[in-house]
Amino acid sequence: PCPESLTINFLATLQRALKARALYLAPVTGEMNAETADAIRRFQAERGLDSPVLSLTAAQELGILATDISKI
Repeated sequence: PCPESLTINFLATLQRALKARALYLAPVTGEMNAETADAIRRFQAERGLDSPVLSLTAAQELGILATDISKI
């Protein structure tokens, strides 16, 4: 997602999605903090992308971005 998409609500949703997968254990704050970046990195590393920057594919896989159903 583009930086302007990283709103407090989006980040809180991201944190909840990562928390549901036991990757984010800190309180949901809606802030891009070290704990969030580490959880993103761990989620993506399992998929071959070792980066703390959320990819579109990872966001879609987490269910927090719309997916083009014609590509499913």
